[in-house]
Amino acid sequence: MGLISVYPNRRWMVASAAPEATAARLREALGCSRLAALLLANRGIESPEQAQAFLNPGFEQLADPLLLPDAATAVGRLRLALERRERIYVHGDYDGDGVTSTALWARLLEKLGADVRAHVPHRRRDGYDLRSKFVAHARSEGAALILTTDCGVQRYDEVEEAREAGIDVIVTDHHEPGPRLPRAVAVVNPRRANSRYPFAGLAGVGVAYRVGEALVRDLGMPLEGYRRAFGDLAAIGTITDVMALLGENRVIVKHGLEALRDTRKPGLRALMASAGVRLDRALSAHAVGFQLGPRINAVGRLHDARTALALLLTREPGEASRLAAALEEANGQRREEENYILSEAAADADRQCEAGRGCIVVVGSSWHAGVIGIVANRLVDRCCRPAIVIALEEGAEEGRGSARSIRPFDLYDAISECGGLLTEFGGHSHAAGFGIRRSRVAEFADAMNARAAQRLTAEDFVPTVTCDAEVDAAQVTEALAEELQRFEPWGHRNEEPVLVSRGLRVQECRRIGRDQTHLKLRVQDASGRALDAIRWGGAELDRSLRAGMSVDLCYSPQSNAYNGRTSVQLLLRDAPRPAEP
Repeated sequence: MGLISVYPNRRWMVASAAPEATAARLREALGCSRLAALLLANRGIESPEQAQAFLNPGFEQLADPLLLPDAATAVGRLRLALERRERIYVHGDYDGDGVTSTALWARLLEKLGADVRAHVPHRRRDGYDLRSKFVAHARSEGAALILTTDCGVQRYDEVEEAREAGIDVIVTDHHEPGPRLPRAVAVVNPRRANSRYPFAGLAGVGVAYRVGEALVRDLGMPLEGYRRAFGDLAAIGTITDVMALLGENRVIVKHGLEALRDTRKPGLRALMASAGVRLDRALSAHAVGFQLGPRINAVGRLHDARTALALLLTREPGEASRLAAALEEANGQRREEENYILSEAAADADRQCEAGRGCIVVVGSSWHAGVIGIVANRLVDRCCRPAIVIALEEGAEEGRGSARSIRPFDLYDAISECGGLLTEFGGHSHAAGFGIRRSRVAEFADAMNARAAQRLTAEDFVPTVTCDAEVDAAQVTEALAEELQRFEPWGHRNEEPVLVSRGLRVQECRRIGRDQTHLKLRVQDASGRALDAIRWGGAELDRSLRAGMSVDLCYSPQSNAYNGRTSVQLLLRDAPRPAEP
């Protein structure tokens, strides 16, 4: 990457241009514009075959699910449970990935005639993952088989307890395995060291979706109906768990969004209506990630995730509306709690930044543990460095922590090295959660900062907007915006293309929106063509802009339909800046 310009707030970084020969080859094969070909090449796509797979994600691109470790064994044991009419206890997690994967398994197994009990834990009362009390509950329910989803890969003792009680366990998970595997009948996880499955980036619901497919196939049932029936849940869980929207996830989400738009599940239809999701247009990953996902997660963060699970399982429209309203209320409470914690944590975080700390660690005694992960994300955005938020209840010896990271810092590796200071931990390179004793907090903060000092440089702490290309604004047309729509679904590691254009002349600058909190610009390119640009939440920028001035813009081009007319619009990704002399 080459540095374009550095300003007091953010720097704009443009990806180093791919070889012109690669872009030319893609352009000729695809019949696309030069800029679209360049953007594909900059995403590491070098051949027409790779480009076709990226632009046209299809189920034929998915690997055989039986390549997942222990998948064949899991399918065999599930089929045996169906034949014997055994009771199956499905145990998931309380977040969006865990709830959707639990709902997927419960709906599928019930449809296949199984006797199913589905359960997700209460975040504060029960804690994360399979616990002894859940094994005991499965036993009291008469279960012969426990099926975990989005959890279980490190629950060695609990699996042993189930074995001793005569209950078989199948683990389906996507979290990092520990140094050994639990002695379950099957441990299906694409991150296992011996996995032959070619795509390790599945969400927990993605693992469930693929193993479910293998079961349906083994029973001789049509796959098309299965994929259509359960793709909606698979897409929601994959997006809300912020998995990379590349490879197999791209296929799952692309087709799952289409299934979601036409879903017959009353709970999902009620949730979309409550969240204001429009169904008169194609659904986007953004709508799921910012409208549906927060509502599913909020009730588990603040109250009981079983409410969200009930919403995804109900077949009654009236109950669906009532449950969707409960999720809506919880989401409003979540916003209030998030703002409260952030207001208390921000000053301390700022002081740590000024002191040169490479990893922010803030602690509070009245913070809701279900919301601290969101606050950690907000602190990462604010400080541009890894952030850890720890909630310690008054009088309690142990607290909960949630961590988020910047791309250069592998959070899971760093926390693993500090594991001796924690009571438990789990997660990924960019997000993790843990338990910690009050007496260990200061030592843990120092240990994480030592690792940040070793692995991060001052440049890593500079807020950056990553841009795909610098272009003449004349290239930004409605046809280009339509071309770029084929890059969807956009999300983690397949972000919406961001462009930079220089020397645009401001014609008009005004505030818009019900509360006048957004900024709308009308700018003119070198040819005299006028373009509209929008900066959501950027109304205050009108103080520094005036008609006639020349500005540089960092933006994503989008198609905008209004009053029956479609035009290209620039969605600003950073504040407009005075053009360089």
